This record gives sequence, structure tokens and C-alpha cells, in this order.
Amino acid sequence: GFDARMFRNRLNVVFDWYQKDTKDWLVNAPVLGHYGLNAPYINGGDVRNTGVELSLGWQDSTSKDFSYNINVNGAYNKNTVTRIANDEGIIHGQVNVVQGIAEMYRAQVGYPIGYFWTYKTDGVFQSQAEIDQWVAAGKPTMRGTALPGDLKFVDINNDGKLDDADKTMTGDPNPDFTMGLNFSFYLYGFDLAVSAYGQFGQQVFRAYRRYSDSQWNNYTTEVFNYWHGEGTSNRFPRLTAGTDINFMNNSDIFIENADFLRIQSITLGYDFKRIWKDAPFSQCHLYVQAQNPFVFTKYMGLDPEVGSDGGFDAWAKGLDLGYYPQARTLLVGLNLKF
Repeated sequence: GFDARMFRNRLNVVFDWYQKDTKDWLVNAPVLGHYGLNAPYINGGDVRNTGVELSLGWQDSTSKDFSYNINVNGAYNKNTVTRIANDEGIIHGQVNVVQGIAEMYRAQVGYPIGYFWTYKTDGVFQSQAEIDQWVAAGKPTMRGTALPGDLKFVDINNDGKLDDADKTMTGDPNPDFTMGLNFSFYLYGFDLAVSAYGQFGQQVFRAYRRYSDSQWNNYTTEVFNYWHGEGTSNRFPRLTAGTDINFMNNSDIFIENADFLRIQSITLGYDFKRIWKDAPFSQCHLYVQAQNPFVFTKYMGLDPEVGSDGGFDAWAKGLDLGYYPQARTLLVGLNLKF
């Protein structure tokens, strides 16, 4: 990497390329249920992160009454598990993360850590005729006798049945690209500062519905977009009361892109010392700050920024089980300097 300052220190450039190998990362050992709590830690394997980082900053002032500063940074990262300390080459994720549902994430050699491991779907059966065509082509269905509104689960290995061998990587909770932005200026006693950051290229497993939900469970109006007749939806299946194969099997209908740009804070202030010359202060700065005022995303959940959940594996990310959103806060403050 390199750092550079140019144009009389007004432009600052920082560039880094890296390959970081984490050796023998620690994970809780998988144990049988009768073992109890506090499973021991073991060396799970090795993980490689490769990427580039770039930061550009510009600061300048034309007089004591006007100055400004802007900084933009971005980073690309590729995460890959390079070794798992067992013969299988896999560390399995926990079951029942969503009640009654099997393993949905795992760490595996050659894949990003914590990737989502589920069935793929090929739409929704719109009619009985479509079901008949599917079966005539030798493709299996998850239900013994499929019904219109059921999901079309994909037989990945074409062996005529649906089982764990047909599950595959359907999402990656690790962002490909992250960015940040900081901007501030000062003009005749007024000051404005804006900070923002974003993550792009990651997916989230959004699992609000349990496999056995009844018709009385309350959810967002998004359920109106589920299949309720031919041509209504080719992604989400029909709603059912109680246990149903469409929801009790992990599939890519739970996986959503979770790109976002979050305005972290906006601060506007004024130093009244400029007009109150006889004030007994060297500074009398009144400001208003909005924290987390805006999030720009197409993610349908409450908050796209879903991190690790301490209740499960520490290396598992992007599991949205009803994650409570970050609060929007408005602050008013006064800084006095004597």
C-alpha cells in the first residue's frame, strides 16, 4: 500500500492491497445435546480475506470564515475458507435457528464463511396443468401430491428426489464492497457535518415466519403478495395454517439482497460568539444532530444491517429473525468554552 499527500496537503490518498490469512480460528466444538452448556473451543480452520482499500480526502480553506473537508473511502473484500480441521471440510451451522428448521448456514472449504445453504426454487406452481408437466418431466415435488401455490424445489443433482444433496449456496452474508463518506464545512460561524456508510453485495436470511405459523399470526402487508391464485406470485407460495413444506424447508425464498446506504449523522450548528462579542466564552456553539436519519435500501425487513447473533455461532451473520431496527435520534446540544 501507499499513503500520499499532494497539492499542499489538501489531497490525501491512502491505498492498500491485502491478503490476510487467519489461522486456527476458534469455534465452539459441536457436541451432543446431553453434553450440556459451555462446549469447549477448538481450532476450526483457516480463513483468507483478500481485497483492496482506497481512501480519498480533500480539505481546504479560503479564509478564516470558510473551510471544508470531504473524505470518501471504499473497500472490496473476498472471503474464503481455505481449511477446516476435520475430514469433511465443513463446520455445520446450528439447527432450529428458525424453530423446527434444519441447518441453514455453514463454513466449508472453498466458500465464504457462514454462507447460506438451502434449496433453490424455480418459482411457484400456478395450476394443476403446470404440476402435471413438471411430474411428467421426471422432476420430484416436495409434497407427495403437489398443489397449486406450492414451491418448485430444484433437484440439483437430478437423482429424482429432494434431499440435502440438492441444497447449495444461495447467499453470502459477507459484503463484497463497503464505503464511507464524511463531509463538513464551516461558513461564517455556521457548520454542517454529514457522515454516511454503506455495504453492498451481501444477502440476509429473513425468517420471520416459523414453519408452523397459524393464520392468526400477524405480519406485514407483504403477505398480500404471496400466491393466492394463478399469476399472482411466482416467488412466494400460498399461505397456510400450521406446518407446511413450503416454509419448513430452507430455500432461497428466505434470501434477500441487503444492500444499503445509511446516513449515520447530520449535524448543523452555529457559534454565537460571532455575534455576541462580549460573551464570557471563547465559544458558544449550539447544534442540532440527527443520528441515523435515513437508510436507503430495497431490503424488505426492518433493518438491512444484520450482524452476528451471539445466541448462535459467532461466525454466522445475516440471520434476521426479527432484528430490531436502529433508533432514529434527534439531539440538541450546547458547547461552551471559557
